[in-house]
Amino acid sequence: MKILHIITALNFGGAENMLAKLMEQGGADDHEVLSLLPPGPAASRIAACGIRVHSLGMRRGMAGPWSILRLRQLVEDIAPDLIHGWMYHGNLAASFARRFCTRSLPLVWNIRHSIPDLAMESWQTRQLLKVSAWISNGPQAIIYNAYASREQHEALGYSSRDGLVLPNGFDTERFAPDPDARKLAEALFGFSDRTFRIACVARFHPMKDQMRLLSAVSDARAKGADIQLLLVGHGFENPPPEIAAPIADHMSPDSVLMCGARSDVADWLPGIDLLVLPSAWGEGFPNVLGEALACGVPVVATDVGDSARIVGHHGLVVPRKDTGALTQALLAMAALPACERAAMGRAGRKRIVSDYAIGSVAAHYNTLHAACLEDWQRSKRTGPVTGRLSNFR
Repeated sequence: MKILHIITALNFGGAENMLAKLMEQGGADDHEVLSLLPPGPAASRIAACGIRVHSLGMRRGMAGPWSILRLRQLVEDIAPDLIHGWMYHGNLAASFARRFCTRSLPLVWNIRHSIPDLAMESWQTRQLLKVSAWISNGPQAIIYNAYASREQHEALGYSSRDGLVLPNGFDTERFAPDPDARKLAEALFGFSDRTFRIACVARFHPMKDQMRLLSAVSDARAKGADIQLLLVGHGFENPPPEIAAPIADHMSPDSVLMCGARSDVADWLPGIDLLVLPSAWGEGFPNVLGEALACGVPVVATDVGDSARIVGHHGLVVPRKDTGALTQALLAMAALPACERAAMGRAGRKRIVSDYAIGSVAAHYNTLHAACLEDWQRSKRTGPVTGRLSNFR
C-alpha cells in the first residue's frame, strides 16, 4: 500500500517527531510525505529512511490557488492508495486533495492538540476547528494521540463515528538510562555537580508557559532549594527580553541555562534530575514526558491533555496556571532522596516500555491503514459500511 502523509510542517515538534518515528520503523507499506510549508529539520530525518519528501513551499497564512493546484497535481503524480493528514492544516489539505483527486481514496486525519479552553485559541484556529468539524464525517478514521483530545474535539462537533486514540510511541533503546549522561549534561550546558537539575524541553511559546516555570523556580530557590533550570527549545537560542529580564532581576546568572532546539536530547536527558512541562493548554500526548520516563527521569507536569494519564505515579501532576502548586511540586521532588527519585524513574521506564514502545504503536498504525483501505474498497462494492473499521477495532 502506498500512503501519502500530508503535514503542516517538518520542524521540531511532537507531530513531526511522531511521523518521523513511524517512518523509521519501516514496514511493508510505501510512504511519501508532503509538507505544506518549506521542509524543516525533520525532513532530513525522514529522507534518511529512503522516503521521498515533497513540499508545497507555502508561507504561513498564504494558501493561494497555485498551492491548491500544486497539491492536486502532486497527489495525482504520487498516486497513493490512502491519504493521511497530520495536524489541522494538514488534515484540511488532505481533505482537499482527496476531494479534487480523480481517483477515489480513503482518508485518515491525525489530531495532536487538546483544547481545554477554546477561548485560548487564536481566531484562525477557532475558524479552522469549525470548518474541520463540519467536514469530519469524511475521513475513514480520526486518530487522536490523547483521550482528552478526542473528548474535547467531539464536544466541539467532530464526528464520533470513527474516532480512536493511538498514543505516541517511543524508542526505548535510544531513550534509556545512562550513567554517563550526567557528566555529558554538565559539559554541554554548564551544570554544577551537586545542584538539583531541572529541564524543560519545549519551544518558547505562551502555550508552554515557561514564564510560570521561571517564577516557580525562583520561589523554590528562595525557599532553599539548590536548583538549576535548563530551558531547551526553539526561541531560547536568543533569549527574548521577557525571559532575560526577570532572570537578570531576580535570579543568579548560573541558575537558568538556555539553548535552542537540539537533536541530541536522548544523549543528555538521562543526566537530568527532573523533567518539567508547565504547559497552560494545547498538549495532547507530550512526547517529552514519555522520553523522560523512558530515560528513567521522573517528571512534573500540568494537568493538560493526557499528561496525568502518562505520568501516573511516576512524577507529580499540578493544575495548569498555578504557580504555587508548581513551586510546591518542585520543592517536593528536590527534597526526595536520590534513591526514591531513581526508583520512581525505573518504574516510569518500565511503564513506557510496556505500554508505549514505538514498535507496538507503529503496528497499530499499519493495522489501521489496512483496515481503512479494506473498508473503503468494500464500501465501493457494496455501499456504505455501518460500523466502519470493524476489523481494526
